Amino acid sequence: MQEIKGTGRVTVWPLLHDWQTSARCILAYTTLNFGETAVLGVIPVEGNEAEPGDLLAMAGRHDPGRLYGGMPPEEQRAAWLACVGFSARLMKAPGGFDVTAEWSLDMGRTVTLSKGAMYGHAKVLAGRMRLVDDELHARAVALLEAAERVHVRA
Repeated sequence: MQEIKGTGRVTVWPLLHDWQTSARCILAYTTLNFGETAVLGVIPVEGNEAEPGDLLAMAGRHDPGRLYGGMPPEEQRAAWLACVGFSARLMKAPGGFDVTAEWSLDMGRTVTLSKGAMYGHAKVLAGRMRLVDDELHARAVALLEAAERVHVRA
């Protein structure tokens, strides 16, 4: 598995990724190559059995063909992920934060969008992300517990 490293603005937020089970994970979004590439990664949280192992497979469960029907299935999933990351940054995802930080991504998959850029991105990288600064990483991990507390009260 290839590891990619970078430094830049990272948007981190809790994502409810399965409505039926209320499964949540912590997702991070950043970019490479002046925004050409969207980078999305699950922030691993020890003990989170609901963490999606493959972000593109998770995206497929959200029926991205309804929005991106003219694209091949893997590109539909990548476009959905690019939309989720871009939207979380643009709209300030509830419970999340933005930070400039060093990060590393154990890259699971890369998808090139053959029909043109989506949300400013021509490529999507998806995998597992770690914020290099231990305090920032711990802050990201803590978002899962905080999101679950809010969900229980609601």
